[in-house]
Amino acid sequence: MAVLIKNGLVYDGLGNPPERKDVLIRGQFIAKIGTLSRSHADEVIDAHSMYVTPGCIDVTSHSDHHYSLFNEPNQEDLLSQGITSIIGGNCGFSLAPLFGVLPDITTEWGSINGINVNWKTVKEFLGYFKEHPLGVNFGTLVGYTGLRRGTTKDRFRDLTDGELISIERMVDISIKEGALGVSFGLEHIHGMRTPFYEIERIARTVSRNKGICSIHMRDMREGIKKSVEESVSIAEKTGCGIHISHMQPLKKYNKQYIEALSYLSSHAHVTNIHFDINTFDTIPILLYELLPVWAQEESSKKMKENLCVDGFRTRLLEYIKKTAARDYVISHVPDRTLKFFEGKSMRELAMRAGVSYEEMIVNVMYATQFRATASVKIVDTDTIEQAVAHSQSVISSNSAAFGKKEFKQNQGTHTFPEFFSFVEKKKIIPMEKAVEKTSSIPAKEFGINKRGVISEGNYADIVLWSNNKPVQTFVNGLCAWSAEIGCNNVRNGTILESIKKQ
Repeated sequence: MAVLIKNGLVYDGLGNPPERKDVLIRGQFIAKIGTLSRSHADEVIDAHSMYVTPGCIDVTSHSDHHYSLFNEPNQEDLLSQGITSIIGGNCGFSLAPLFGVLPDITTEWGSINGINVNWKTVKEFLGYFKEHPLGVNFGTLVGYTGLRRGTTKDRFRDLTDGELISIERMVDISIKEGALGVSFGLEHIHGMRTPFYEIERIARTVSRNKGICSIHMRDMREGIKKSVEESVSIAEKTGCGIHISHMQPLKKYNKQYIEALSYLSSHAHVTNIHFDINTFDTIPILLYELLPVWAQEESSKKMKENLCVDGFRTRLLEYIKKTAARDYVISHVPDRTLKFFEGKSMRELAMRAGVSYEEMIVNVMYATQFRATASVKIVDTDTIEQAVAHSQSVISSNSAAFGKKEFKQNQGTHTFPEFFSFVEKKKIIPMEKAVEKTSSIPAKEFGINKRGVISEGNYADIVLWSNNKPVQTFVNGLCAWSAEIGCNNVRNGTILESIKKQ
């Protein structure tokens, strides 16, 4: 079947000014671009009032962590905001490989109940989605923190050289089997103790395989510049491409953030580094991230037990009273029996229960066993403008698709439309440069072949927009979602493979 998108304002994704053109889709691919006759097509879409872009590529997705790849295979929340490709396995955790790692490694985010985990290797994991396609294209990184936890059995300790060699082999094999690279979660409990030399060793393995390292940095606050320096150092020492995940500017630390941006700029000529952001004023956090280092333990069970110890609890309450943000909204709880928490603010719950704010935070930690995500309004929106304008920034949701009856996070449903509206309103960069940050730049960074650019011969991942809202989203040549009908249940997504390794 051939579809002709007629007379749309086409942004090619390469940062060039838009041109009014026709785009012919035949099968999975873009067949022709130019001034074309209607006779070429079985279906003609009049796009004179729309603009046309490559499908958005979300490089920091958590649809795998929340297991919505299985529960919501259409990924409608993503299609409806113009996303056609996602990268999983972020922040140090992936669903493959599973050697020595429990399949519920990401229970802080989601529940594995009802999912048949019949894979161990990356090849087998990706094979599952070849047999059960998604509504979007999908690629994965290998989560180093998960592999490390599996190796140490969740203990806080250094790896032996033999253990590190074993993980290097797993990384090497996994990238050869289709993983795009490795991710590190250096701010999480089991990742923050990862020494520099381990990261360097793994990054060298990734570099030899022409993959990428994605880093959730150790400190996004006062120490953000030092964290950026560590990421740059890894790139310089190993030659590996580095992606910094969700580098949002936080209130009170805008000075440090701007210094970090400047440091990235000064090293752009010698390193291949990008970072992702979005334009919302909130960020998601895992509840255990509210704990001080002295309260963090190797297991959530032990941390829960500590909450019942009087002296420990008193000390923790004092700490949270001094450090907690103005409010937190509980955005996701994997346990279905605790879904009533979702959408509620901690202050609202505290008032209803007649307890202090800090007491309620600890109570929710206990009730959920730290398995919950909260949203907190701490992003410095003024500094976001500088991040958007930065040459090394791209856009990501840092979220996931959820079911129709689940509480929706703005990042999971509106990241890319919100970004385009933000750019149009603030006029920080031209719209063609904004489109580039959502398409060709991430495609090139992650080595994604024939995507991210509207060009003849490329895959037809295309979005039609009106007033910065998607009208139709095409994935590999088929309309997967439209504003008129919603999700079409075509599930035409495929596995993303890196051209760098070919």
